[in-house]
Amino acid sequence: MHLGSTYRSRSSWLLALALLLKFDVTPSVEINTGSVRALTFIEVAVQARGNASGALRQRTSALLEHQISPGQIILMQEISRPERFAVLERETPAASTADRWKTHALTESLTDDLTAPPDQRLNREFDKGAPSAGPSGDVRANLYVITHVDIATPDRSRAETALHRLATAARRSDGNLGFEILQQIDRPNHFNLISAWLSESPFRAFAVSAEARQFRQTLGPLLGSPYDERLFRRID
Repeated sequence: MHLGSTYRSRSSWLLALALLLKFDVTPSVEINTGSVRALTFIEVAVQARGNASGALRQRTSALLEHQISPGQIILMQEISRPERFAVLERETPAASTADRWKTHALTESLTDDLTAPPDQRLNREFDKGAPSAGPSGDVRANLYVITHVDIATPDRSRAETALHRLATAARRSDGNLGFEILQQIDRPNHFNLISAWLSESPFRAFAVSAEARQFRQTLGPLLGSPYDERLFRRID
């Protein structure tokens, strides 16, 4: 009886491992290397967006002042729905500890205003060939675009190649101040694209370019959920 139980346990473990390998679902402990990018989405009641904007500015400034390691925090507000905010935290490996990524530091004064719990996604840099090409604190950036891409197929090679080509084309386009591909640590088939632009006009021009159109055509059949692209302005 004991041997049978052990055999079943071993078989279950091997089956789970086989499924992980088949769908390329790498455990987070293996993916979480290098610097971490925390992307947090915050949504408040419409009537509370003014109060939330001020409170988030204060909390962001306080966090920046008390950072031990060099890092960066970009606070953004969605243009079409200003009750939605996004916070991008860019950390060095030394500062990327589990305790660092606690959202209560940002939202502790917004408990009554939140319409949902903060949605935090931890990411790793996916485009290692251009680590310095991500959105920066450039004061010229008047528009940030955050795009969430969910790849449904187990073979992500086509999608990943398309992502790299899009990033290269975007960085070469007029008005672009940075483009970064982030891969979620706990869901490696999910990607978050962050780009910074001088204004909305150059972004719109790039969105209808041949390179952007080809990217959407390639990516379309591979998506597991609708293409989620949101426009933000920096408010910190």
